[in-house]
This record gives sequence, C-alpha cells and structure tokens, in this order.
Amino acid sequence: MKAAVAIFTYLLVSVIYSGKAIAQNTPDRGEIRDTEFIIRKDRVLTLPQQPRIFERPPALPPVSSKESYVYEVKNFFLDLQPVALDIQPYAKAFPKQDTDRYRSFVRVGFGNYLSPLAEAHVTSLNSDEFVYGLKLKHQGFYEGPVDGANSAEDHTNINLNGSLFRDFLEVYGDVGYARDRYNFYGYSANPVLESTPFDLEQVFNTVKFKAGVRKIDQLDVFSYDGSIGLRIFNDSYLAREHEATINASVGFRANDHLSGGISAALFFTSPSDLLYTDINRNYFKLQPFASYNKDGLNVKLGANVIQENDVVPNKKSDFNLFPLASISYQINPAFGAYASYEGDVIRNTYYGFVMENPFLGPSEQLRNTIKNYEIDAGITGTVNGEINYKFGVKYGNFTNMHFYGNNERDSTRFQLIYDNTSRVVNYHLSTDWNYEGWYQLEASANYYQYTLTDFSSPWHRPEWELSLNNTLKPASKWLVHVNATLMGGIPVINLESDTTDTLGALADLHAKVDYSVSSRLSVFAIGNNLLNQSYQRFWNYPVRGIQGIVGVSYKF
Repeated sequence: MKAAVAIFTYLLVSVIYSGKAIAQNTPDRGEIRDTEFIIRKDRVLTLPQQPRIFERPPALPPVSSKESYVYEVKNFFLDLQPVALDIQPYAKAFPKQDTDRYRSFVRVGFGNYLSPLAEAHVTSLNSDEFVYGLKLKHQGFYEGPVDGANSAEDHTNINLNGSLFRDFLEVYGDVGYARDRYNFYGYSANPVLESTPFDLEQVFNTVKFKAGVRKIDQLDVFSYDGSIGLRIFNDSYLAREHEATINASVGFRANDHLSGGISAALFFTSPSDLLYTDINRNYFKLQPFASYNKDGLNVKLGANVIQENDVVPNKKSDFNLFPLASISYQINPAFGAYASYEGDVIRNTYYGFVMENPFLGPSEQLRNTIKNYEIDAGITGTVNGEINYKFGVKYGNFTNMHFYGNNERDSTRFQLIYDNTSRVVNYHLSTDWNYEGWYQLEASANYYQYTLTDFSSPWHRPEWELSLNNTLKPASKWLVHVNATLMGGIPVINLESDTTDTLGALADLHAKVDYSVSSRLSVFAIGNNLLNQSYQRFWNYPVRGIQGIVGVSYKF
C-alpha cells in the first residue's frame, strides 16, 4: 500500500513539472514571428473528367389505393325568421373652415376724384357636378386731373361663368360684357370753355362668349381641350371689330419624362374704321411640340406654322414656318442655365391696341408683327430655398413692330405707326421671395435697346421699366399690399406738329390695406399714386394725383 502511494506521488509530481516546462517553452499569444509563405503561380488545379449521363431517371409507379372515400353532406333546415336590423351609419360633423364657408363677397367704397367702387363676386359650389360664378364691378373717377369732368373715366364689368363635370370631362362656358369710358383730354386749351366743337367722350363696348370641353385630368396619358369663342367690339365712333375663334389642343404623355402634343388656333376677324371697311383678317396657327424632362434637363422642340392673310407692302408670303426650341439644365437648385430660339407671328387686333392705349384714334391699317426670330439665354436658380431668380438677355428681329404717335389730324388722339425691320435687345431680371409665409416679394426689371429702320426712336415705348410687388401679413387680421411701377426713357412724337420729346420718368406707388373685423366683415383702404406725381404715360395725358378709396367688404 505504501509502495502504491509512493508511485502515485511520483507520477503526480512528474506531470506538474512537465506542464510547467511546456508552458515556458510555448510563445506568448499574439507574438509576431517570422514566417515564410511560398506562392506558386505555375500550379494548376485539374479536375478529372466525368462522363455525362443522358438517361432520365425512371418514373416512379403511381400510388394506388383500393379504398374509396364517400362523403355525405346532411342539410339542416331551421325554421327561423330573419332578424331585421335597423342600422344607421354614424356621420360625424366636421366643422368647415371660414375659407370654405364663405365663397362670395361684396364690397363698396368711395374716394376723392368722385370715385365710387362697387363689386360683387358670387360663387356656388353646392353641387358636385355643376359650379358657377357671377362677377359685377363698377369703378368710376368722375373727376380727373384736367378740367374736372373733362378727364373723367369709369369702368363696368359683368361676367358669368360655369362648369359642368362628368366622369372624366368638364364642359365650361363664360359670357361677359365690359363698358369702358374715357375722355380725350390731351388738349392745350379747354374746348368747352372756348365753345369749339369737340367730342371728348370715348366709350368701348365689348361682349365676349366662350364655351368648351376639356379632360379633367390634364396629367393623364392623353389629354385634350377645345373651345369656341366670339367677341363683339365697338367704340363711340366708327371702329367696329367682330371676331370668332376656335381653339383645340391635344397632349400625350409617354412616361414621366417624355411628352408631346399639338395645339391649333383659328381666328376670323372683321374690323372696320374710318379709313378701312369690309376687311376679313384670318389667322391660323398650328404648333406641334415634344418635350423631355429628366434629372434637371428640360428640352422642348417644335414649330410654329402660321397662315394669315394681312395685305401689307413688305409682306413676302401668307405662309410662315418657324422653329421652336428650348433647353435648360439645373446643375443644382442654386444654379441653372437655359436658352431658347423661337419665331412666330404675333397677332394684333384693334381691341388689343385700345386696351394698351385707350386714347387711340383712327389708323390707316392693322398689321400683325412678324417675329422672325428671338433668342433668349440666361441663368436661373433658387437661393436658400426661398429666393428664386432669373436673369437673361433676349435678342429679336421683328417686322411691322407697332409704335404710337400723336395723330397727324388730331393730336389729342394717337395713331399706329409701324417699323419695317426692328432689332431689339432686352436685358431682363426677375425674382420672387417668400419669407416664412408672412412676406412675399415679386420684382422684375427690363432694359431695352432698339435698332430701327424707319424711325429714329421707339415712340411711346420705355427704355427701362421696374416693377415691385410686396405682400405682407403682419397679423392674422391684417393684409397689406405695397406695389410700385417705375418707367423711364419714353420718346414721343407729335405727327401733327412734327415735334419730338422724351417724357420724364414715372414712379407710381400704390398700396392696399385690409383689416378683418370679423370672419365676414372687413374694412379696406386703397391708395394710388402715393408720391403725388403728375407723370405722363402718353404725351399730353397727365394722370391723377394722389388718390384714395376707403370701404367695407362682406363675405357670405
């Protein structure tokens, strides 16, 4: 027994000492040792070729069963009366906002220069299938800047519009009447006091009608819009102009990036005046186009095809074909570039001329303006996600560009004069800013350079113009509009006396303030020509001085 214990003790001590010796000879974990790796590039792994098996595996025999399964379905008829449940859906009443509750309003006001203002807008949206609107407005200035009532003017408008909606289309219509009265007060002495025969009053009467049909979803794969229109116009003298129009357009969207379409417009115009009668001015325009938009790149290609029958001395053909192309690329939101090229025939009518210059008298001829080409290039972008800007330069070549001169028979009226070939350079800048929803700014500036063949100056066209429109909402009940129009470098010519001049720069500051007394009632104040300048936009026709209107508005 003692011998066995001695042997066991000896073996245990030997194992302990041998373990320590192995641990001492083992290197520490993590130790970096020198090692040699041999990489053989000429070594090739070769796999043995296996024979291809063309035999299909045998099909397994179908599983058959000798047992048959029969299912028996028993019908259980219960003689029970049906339970009648009177279920009513729960309709929660959601309160409408004030903007949805009141869709119509009336307002009345009065100001100096004997200027009443009355306006009503009635809109009905009670039906899901039919909507209509009615607009009535009258504003007068029964005293003016020259000899009181001799320079008065007033304006009356009546307009009715409506739309009928079906599953995928809208049938719409619009009919209106406008009466605009002016006086020819651009004389040097008061003809009434001198008892000289002179008719001051000029009244424009215009009746318009339009009806059409269009697809409601204009962003669908296929869209369309077609309409017919009629305009009847006359003045207090011999000017008459009747016009019928047909417009149609078809659009196609291949995908989110590629789209195209074609639009057509047909005009039948019959003007007459002191110096011309029985004229039929027909105008047809066709514009096919295709556009591509993707990743900030916008490309549009098309053409303007025009057929018109004006008879003018310098006309080459009744048929005109002009290319239409534009491209823009937005490198990032802050900077992008664009360029465009277009030719066209700008349609002019007597109605359009008198809306631009209400003191127009008889003219020898009405002409369309041929835009042989116009190139526009510039940059555009958005700064800080708030301020949008656009700056560019236009260069165009035009035939029969119109200008105004004091009439050679009566200088209190104006007449149209045309330049054979006009080259125009236009530097333009526009921007808009929306700051946190309570302030909005829209501004534009233009500078023009004219090179003419028949005239020394662009009569009654400005050299530069600036427009500023500000909208402020300092509190929930206040709404303020402050706008300014500046213009300068306007050369003028009197064809009766053969004299020329340059009108002084004009600066018209106007503002409107609205204060909501309640959700329905509000008061307003309007101020025009707040700088009280006696400037002239047309020669011998000074404008009213500072003029204000105060009134109330009521929503219903």
